Parts: sequence; structure tokens; C-alpha cells
Amino acid sequence: MDRAEFLRRAGTGAAGLALAGAAFGRRGAGAQEARPNVLLIMTDDQPYHTIAIMEALQSRVIAAGTRFDNGYVATPVCGPARGSVLTGKWSHNTGLESTNGAWQDLVDSGELPRNVAARLEAVGYSCHLTGKFTNDLSSGTWVCPGFESWWAQLEPVNDKDRLYFSSGGAGRREMPRTGTEGGNETLVAAKFTEDFVRGHRNGPWFACFWPHAPHGPYYPLRRYADTHQGERPPTQFGEPGRDLSDKAPLVRNSARLSDTDEARMMREYRNRLREVEEVDDAVNRLMNALEETGQLERTWVFFLTDNGYQHGEHFLDKKLWPYEESTRTPFVVRGPGVPRGATNDSLVSQVDLLPTICEIAGADASGVDGRSILPVLRDPGATFRKFLLVEAEERGWHSVRMRRRNQAGTGHDNLLFVRWRDGFEELYDYQDDPNLHNGRVSTTREQQNAGMLRERLLAMRTAAGDKYRALETG
Repeated sequence: MDRAEFLRRAGTGAAGLALAGAAFGRRGAGAQEARPNVLLIMTDDQPYHTIAIMEALQSRVIAAGTRFDNGYVATPVCGPARGSVLTGKWSHNTGLESTNGAWQDLVDSGELPRNVAARLEAVGYSCHLTGKFTNDLSSGTWVCPGFESWWAQLEPVNDKDRLYFSSGGAGRREMPRTGTEGGNETLVAAKFTEDFVRGHRNGPWFACFWPHAPHGPYYPLRRYADTHQGERPPTQFGEPGRDLSDKAPLVRNSARLSDTDEARMMREYRNRLREVEEVDDAVNRLMNALEETGQLERTWVFFLTDNGYQHGEHFLDKKLWPYEESTRTPFVVRGPGVPRGATNDSLVSQVDLLPTICEIAGADASGVDGRSILPVLRDPGATFRKFLLVEAEERGWHSVRMRRRNQAGTGHDNLLFVRWRDGFEELYDYQDDPNLHNGRVSTTREQQNAGMLRERLLAMRTAAGDKYRALETG
């Protein structure tokens, strides 16, 4: 698929329709008293641009909803990102900063009694989770507070022969891993969620479908095993002149420069696409369940990933880097009154999910760092946030993105500032440098912008709640 085809398939059409008086998260007039359901789909290690190959997601969620072009993760690695989704808080406020021991850290944090499911359960929602809850979960009897239906995937999640799920907290359930739907971890997980949806047709419910795919190692369905031969990411491999002098020392030391490295990363990318295809099959199955049970029009659907993944951009692989391929997430919303086929350029984050979902459900959303995105869905032109944090304490960097109307009123200042633990700083201008190849702070204007963003970033790193949100808009 060339770049033109990628852009054509990734597009979602013209601006969305007017909201036509839709009442976000409120009961309609007359006899319709059913409260809305919420389906939260979160994949694992999915590059944002790969949604272009997801035909069901494109036609049944994106075309019927709104895609945010500036959606970002809280921390670009599994455990901490999932902690922020569950709590609506930044890692620096929860202490959830590492993938190693992530489940025990989450339990010890004291945050779980007020996680998003517990808040919804308190107002009468039935809550379900299937898939990867977080790293290192091995207990088949432990269940996260708030969830009545619990099919979390258990370690070892990478076993090449077996799949392991918690059977509703009643112990471990295992089954052979195969290349068929009955032994594919994504579609097994989708079946558990489908059964929940079909069994709760009167609602209200909150369901988390969190497939492990497209995280490696790769065990795609047989029907996809030979697909996507020769494909490459639509993003740019490496950097011009192989020059990384504008990047932090850790980036330079981690660069994968050999032809062998490039060939390996391209093989991984193609395997990732194959597993994205099976995620799309799961999306289609869940949308069918909603439609066939008459729940589609009163169900909110959110689609995103826990973090992105590098396949050679800036000569880097894996994740936990401050650049778009690691930090950007597909962020798609479909729901009652949401503009259809629309794109929205507001800065949104994983930490916004809890307050948004709680507002939809009429649940308590206090004590969090994120903000509900419903106002900007009602009015796409509304001021939302100008500055957004993305952090990775364990890797040793913090960053802030700025998107605000410039002084001339002719467009937006759109910048990324990264500060590393050793004091190294990078500054990028998306307008002139969309691939983030020049992070030098050289000119007077660059130095002024870096100074302004440095001050704001240092304040954001220690702020919470209202104080943090004021730093996003002030």
C-alpha cells in the first residue's frame, strides 16, 4: 500500500453532522429510559497509522463517529498506560511508572477502589473485562474492583502453545493456542466480550475489550499468515543523512542502523499488520452483537491503543520513545449524537477516558487529572487544551505538546518539547518538521519557545487535578 492509498483509506470524510440536540450521557425524553452502554476497545502496541487497514473499524466506527487526529498516550508503555486509563491520572501521581511488576504496583497504589469500573458499578453499571489487564497478572482468583465479569488474560501471555484466562475469578482456564478462531487469543477474548454484550441487552453496562494483539510474539490467524508481504510503514524510516546529533544520547546509542536491523523491523511490522487484521475481525464481531441485540444506537464505542511502536523511525525500535510512533494513539469515538465521519484536531489523552466515560454514565469523576472530551464533541471549535503532557519516568524523559493559535491568528503554533533526565532537550515544530527530524534549539525563537515550554513542563510534572488542568489551558 503506497502513501496515497494509505491516506485515502485512513481518511474519514468531511466534517461531522450537527449534534441535532443530542444529550450526551443523559436520558432522552419520553419513554426511552435506558442509560447508554460503553464499550472500550484498547489494543496493545498498535501504531496509530495501522487503523488504515481495519475495514470494519473504518466503516462501522470511524465513519459513524469522530476520529481525533491528536490523540496521545499518557506513558508509551503497557503497564503505566493502562494504569492511567483505569485511574484518569498521570503516572507521576500514581507511582505506576514501570512495566515490571505492574499488577502488584497497581494493587499497592491504592488507586483501584476508584478505578473507572468501580465508579460505574456504584451507579448501577454491570462491568466486564476481557484481555490483557496489565503486565504480570497470574492469579486466576483475583478480580479488579468493579468488574462482575472478568476474563483477564494471565501469564504467561506469550506461551506459544497455550492460552490462559481468569475464569471470572474462579481460577485459571486454559486452552490450546492454534491458528484457528477457536485457539486465537484475540477472537477467544472477543467471544467472551460478545457473550457479555448479548447477555446484558437491557444494560447499562461497561465492557473493556483489551486484546493482547498486535503485541509480539506473533501468532496470527492462518488466513492472515501470508498477507501484507513486502509492506512498509507509511512513516519515514531513519533520518536524513543518518544524522541523530539533535537527539538525546540514549536515542543515539539505541539507534538500529544496519540492513539486518531494518529487515528484522520490517518483518515485525508485517506480522503486526497480520494481527491487526484479527483485531478488526473482533471489532466486526462486537459491532454485530450490538446491532443484532438492538443496542448499537445507545452504545458508546471508544477505540485506542495502550502505546504505539517504532519500526525504524529515527532508527529506533519498540516503544517508550517521545516521538509520534510511540506516543500517538488512534483515538476514535462513536456514540449517540457524536458527529459522524468527522475528524477533530483537539489534543486528547488516555487520562481523559475516565472523566468522559463517567460523565456519559452519570458517575463520579472527581479526583482525576484528565478532562471529559464531551464538550469538544458537542462543539469541535471549542477551546479544549493548549498543552498536553506525555511522560516516561522510567526511561528518563518528559514532554509537552503545544497546540494553540499563534499571535498572528493565521494558524497554530504546534510544538513538541522533550526534556531528558540528563538535561538534554529537543524542540520540534510540526509545521516545518512533521517527521521530527530537527530537534535542535538554536535560533532565538527556538530558545524562547524552549524556555516557555520548559517552565510549563516542570510545573506539569508535579501537578495534579485542577492545578494540572490549569497548566494545560493557561
